[in-house]
Amino acid sequence: MTALQTSDACGSARGEGACAQRGPAGISTATAPLAAPPDRATQPAARPRASASPSSSQAASKPATSASAPVSPGASPSTSANPPATPATPGASAGQVLALINTARSAAGLPALTITSGLETTASAHNLLMASGCGLSHQCPGEPAIGARETAAGIHWTAAGENIGEGGPVADTTAAITQMAVTLTQDMLNEQPPNDGHRMNILSTSFTHIGIAVYRDSSGTVWLTQDFSN
Repeated sequence: MTALQTSDACGSARGEGACAQRGPAGISTATAPLAAPPDRATQPAARPRASASPSSSQAASKPATSASAPVSPGASPSTSANPPATPATPGASAGQVLALINTARSAAGLPALTITSGLETTASAHNLLMASGCGLSHQCPGEPAIGARETAAGIHWTAAGENIGEGGPVADTTAAITQMAVTLTQDMLNEQPPNDGHRMNILSTSFTHIGIAVYRDSSGTVWLTQDFSN
């Protein structure tokens, strides 16, 4: 089974405006507000269960119920729109997810997203927290919100967002883990308005950088986190 969830900056091109919007499928978007939110489509609730934040969906799917986590008011992002220029090389599973994302962006006439080490750090840390008992959520107990996490990792953002998901169980092989991560991401891309927060994060014109973490826990569940910034 799979589950999804999405998180992104507060405000919406569709006029919803508020953070933590929940879609009918139980997936939601978490957003990182800025003092002056950029003018971009900031995703409302995202969706199918199998992963969280914006979500992708299903290999034996069913919607997950989780809420979006807005950035803590005390976390003030840098005024610079450029994260540290530290490109990273993703692992095999994350590399396949990145290829799928950038193929979709290319088809939409958008530039490719670049993997950066700071976002890989935030995505990996969040994945481990979810797998360690937190479950599909944008903000685990004691964990800062997405915007504060990116700032702490050295990311200078004015737009930040997150897609998360989980699915399985799958075999402990690179092929099976990669297939689940790709399935979750394809489910995100298959979303339809108005419940397409994950897809909107992936195809956002505001995001230029991404960190992707894929992790299989001892029960065979695959956890996927995609963190975005400009």
